[in-house]
Amino acid sequence: MKRIFSFVIILLFFLANISTAAAQSLDINAISYILIDSKSGQVLYEYNSNKQGVYPASTTKIMTAILALEKGNLDQMMTASQAAIYDIGKDGMNIGIMPGEQMSMENLLNAVLISSANEAANIIAENICSTRQEFVDLMNEKARELGALNTHFVNPCGMHDDNHYTTASDLAKIARYAMSLPKFREIVKKTEYTLPPTNKHQSWPTLYTTNRLLRSKSNGLFEVNGIKTGYTGPAGQNVVASAVNEEGMELISVVLGVKEITNEKNAFTYSNILLEYGFKNFSLQKLVDANQIIANVPVEGAEEDTLLSLVADNEIKAVLPADSSSWNLSKKEYIKSPITAPVNQGDVLGYIEYEKDGVSLGKVNIVASRSVEMAPQAKLLDTAERTAQNPLFKQVVTIVAIILVLFIALRFTLRRISRQKRRRKYRYYDRHYK
Repeated sequence: MKRIFSFVIILLFFLANISTAAAQSLDINAISYILIDSKSGQVLYEYNSNKQGVYPASTTKIMTAILALEKGNLDQMMTASQAAIYDIGKDGMNIGIMPGEQMSMENLLNAVLISSANEAANIIAENICSTRQEFVDLMNEKARELGALNTHFVNPCGMHDDNHYTTASDLAKIARYAMSLPKFREIVKKTEYTLPPTNKHQSWPTLYTTNRLLRSKSNGLFEVNGIKTGYTGPAGQNVVASAVNEEGMELISVVLGVKEITNEKNAFTYSNILLEYGFKNFSLQKLVDANQIIANVPVEGAEEDTLLSLVADNEIKAVLPADSSSWNLSKKEYIKSPITAPVNQGDVLGYIEYEKDGVSLGKVNIVASRSVEMAPQAKLLDTAERTAQNPLFKQVVTIVAIILVLFIALRFTLRRISRQKRRRKYRYYDRHYK
């Protein structure tokens, strides 16, 4: 028994070492990292992605921008407080906004996401909510809503605090949601931005993106289209990046906690390695075509005794490994039963959905390919059933039934009274004339 137990322990240790070796095979020297499909959220590669207590630094501003876009107004003019200007942390990124300066939220968002301006993030938070703390509370609430359950924010700009932490997996979920917001996508792909004059600045120097991946030349595999960088001493160098290829496949990578930074090895080169791995080993595969026949089914009460073709109302494309033997897909298919005439072309009669490891890769409706008329005898029966279910018809039937009951009761009562009169008459006759 002891030998069997020892063998199991050794086997588990061996498998764990194989798994760890495979996870580090990309030669990425970071605390944690992850690569996901932007559309489905499917994890394509990861290492320590759920490791807790990792500091996000300025990648925090992804969540700040999400709330700004959802709670604020792009044209809203915001005023900078002295506290917002000075409370940016040691060596915090800033663009030199002055106390009392007024700027639109759109311009502040560009400063936040392109130049990573800490004071701009604070200004947004203070102008959307009555206090920065109220804004931070909303950040944490939104994180929970997005499933980022191991994330906790203390400020809107990402300056270091031991209680301000996240995970690579959580940041990927937040970034994926952010990229679903058109304005966010528009801003994070910019390489530079020029702010307009304000009440404190007649002109500004051009703001350049902190995301060096946006400025690098395309390698032919993909084009980088976002997202955000971050750095503090305790956090190390962080990069959340997104990229898309000619097929339209979009991937999001998160690299956190790069402490040994050189020109050749840093969070940007590691992000590039991770993205290259994704685009080389995965591609968009069509699982269902639009108008593809899913099933041929009988229709009860149909005028013609022929099968009805049910088709997909759209296509399903999913990011999958190049090697189809490792897809391991599960398919959910539901078709209404029974299907009864009449049926209109395009009626939704079911759905089809593909999943991989519990993640939905796509779901489309199953619809009728043509209309099906009801048979004459079935029409009569259907008309009778619908008439019987009509509220007005039910009311009429109820009233008629009540009248009938009252009529019967009245007739019974009158007959009873008549009998009683006859009995009294006979008794009177018997007493007086016999």
